[in-house]
Amino acid sequence: MGFEGLAMTETSEIETLAPQRPGYWSDHENHPYRRMTVESLEEFCGWPALKKLISYLDVPIQKTFFVTTFQSGGRVSEVLLLKKENFNVLPDDGVVKVSGMRCLKRYRKIDRYIDCKGHARWHTELKYELRKTFAIDRSEPFTPILERHLESITDPENYLFPTSQRHGKQFLKTHVSDESLKVNGQVPYSRVWAYQIIRSINDNLPRDLKGKLGLLKPQLDEKGKKIKDELHLWLHWFRSQRASQLVADYNFDVLDLVKYFTWLDLATATRYANKGWRGLTAKMKNAHAVYT
Repeated sequence: MGFEGLAMTETSEIETLAPQRPGYWSDHENHPYRRMTVESLEEFCGWPALKKLISYLDVPIQKTFFVTTFQSGGRVSEVLLLKKENFNVLPDDGVVKVSGMRCLKRYRKIDRYIDCKGHARWHTELKYELRKTFAIDRSEPFTPILERHLESITDPENYLFPTSQRHGKQFLKTHVSDESLKVNGQVPYSRVWAYQIIRSINDNLPRDLKGKLGLLKPQLDEKGKKIKDELHLWLHWFRSQRASQLVADYNFDVLDLVKYFTWLDLATATRYANKGWRGLTAKMKNAHAVYT
């Protein structure tokens, strides 16, 4: 995925990049960390469990990255692209305004082909759009962590999560060019960096916390057959948890979520946001129905 310079404007302009190859997961069906879907989640895990999870991150930049991933509800690649200039702290409004965040994973089909296994696939072009401006409430538990990190960055054009390390061949294959990523001699961390962190966290979580995070349920394949006795923590988990938290804490409806995340349809919102039986029960109780 190409990370060209980020224009600080809300336009619907689309950038089209080179055709994409099938991703890693399409050819690695037996990988021990199978690709997870948000349908595995039932509800927002709650702030106590979420804060406990974040406490397992000892390295400040790692902690801030996952806090930002949750609060923005962005895909990992989108969060890695963020710069200080995307954020504006508004004390009078009590929010942190986020503008010009890239909205990735939008594709245009080019041509159809049959892979070596006889499956129909498409070559696609990746399109980049900008997400609509959204806000993060300053009273949320994680916002101080984000704001302290923003204050530590002097140049507004700098990435929030930069590294001076050289990226490997696999990283470069999925970008237009390494040079296009550089800002003041630095590039953002790769998704592999984030993936390795989340794997390490998952392997060290105590069982009781996994239960509170909704991970103690069978992991099923596409046909509903059990693969493992429990789910593992994955990167998109934070995105779905944010959607579910917006529903649980702020009573966002489907249309609100579509606007907040700049989703293309209502179906995506209903997939990501889950109220769970507790949330639905609370809604029933708050209705104060009179049965006469």
